[in-house]
Amino acid sequence: MATFFRVMLYSVLAAMIGVNLYFFLYNGKKQAAIASSPPPVHIASDAPLAIPPPPVPVSTPPVNEIIRVIDDNSSLVQSAKERFEKGDFRKSSELCKQLAEKDKKALLCVGLSYFKLSNYEDSIAFLEPALENGADDFTCRKCLAFAYYYRDNFDKSLLNAEKGIVIKKDAELDAFYARLMREKKAHRNFVSESTTHFRVQFDGYELGSASRKVIGILEDAYSSIGSDLNYYPSEPVTVILYTNHDFYDTTQSPGWMGGYFDTKDGKIRVPVRGAEGQEGLLRTVLFHEYVHSLIHSITKSCPLWIHEGLAEYFSKGPSQRVGQVIPLNYLEKSFSGLSGKGISLAYVESHSAISYLMDRYRADRMKNMLFFLADGKDINGAFSDSFQMSYTDFINKWGKK
Repeated sequence: MATFFRVMLYSVLAAMIGVNLYFFLYNGKKQAAIASSPPPVHIASDAPLAIPPPPVPVSTPPVNEIIRVIDDNSSLVQSAKERFEKGDFRKSSELCKQLAEKDKKALLCVGLSYFKLSNYEDSIAFLEPALENGADDFTCRKCLAFAYYYRDNFDKSLLNAEKGIVIKKDAELDAFYARLMREKKAHRNFVSESTTHFRVQFDGYELGSASRKVIGILEDAYSSIGSDLNYYPSEPVTVILYTNHDFYDTTQSPGWMGGYFDTKDGKIRVPVRGAEGQEGLLRTVLFHEYVHSLIHSITKSCPLWIHEGLAEYFSKGPSQRVGQVIPLNYLEKSFSGLSGKGISLAYVESHSAISYLMDRYRADRMKNMLFFLADGKDINGAFSDSFQMSYTDFINKWGKK
């Protein structure tokens, strides 16, 4: 009798395990069918490829502390302050250049205006002489630290950060300095290999064998995607390969992020373990991130769903059509705030929408839209001029029954 009950008990347990296993596998297949193209994965993890959320802007002092010049009550001074406060940094840079003819400290306003425009080369060109002419020392040092970093001059970035933190306690600069020190440690064994189009930086001890394969894939991306869009970026792209540990330690990225293209410094950062046996995945990763870099070289004003949709399209090919569950205009700035399934769906929708546009209108229309955005048109004007339909109509009709 005892044996009978043991047999019955084992049978019930086996049945329960079988049912659970079935539903586990079924749900997995069902999710795969719903999201046939989930967020892509990098070599080091199953995390989505992504442009990181826009960085928090580097804060600057109030405008009254920035523009301290002779004759503070002049109409020119007041106009410069007003333009700067309203975010019209192109105009404030022009006005402050006029002020600088009388007082060199006004070069600080010019440098900060260019900094706010993400024109770091010109920002440095004005912040350095502003520093020499008695402008606010801390503000100059802080912005120079960030500007030099974004212009790929690590040593001068670190030098200005070190001098800045001695002058004043500042949470943003302290956090940035800590990142610089982590990066310095992670890059201690770094070497680089370059072609006309790419510069690949990596740990020569840990990842040396992967560099040539990475360069080969990147050159293929440059050639094939350039041929499709009839566009080839003129500036070389920096690609940094990290070990998995160094990537998360250096960038302090969330655990779900498997690498990204940084819109601030124009570099691709990817964690890798190696390339052996993973060439297909490595190709997908690098093609995806290269597309982000290519788009960024054309325009800084591309909606995120178009960024990600094009990256998916050129790294994976056309997507099967799915419905529009999340309105695409909600995905213009960020995918943050979405759940894991929501992020997955955002990628799938973006990929599907771009596939529809590319299949119907071809790549030259898509490229035209990117250049219209670069010329200053908003997404509504750029979209309608490229596809002969309004952006609003597309959002309201595409992927809906």
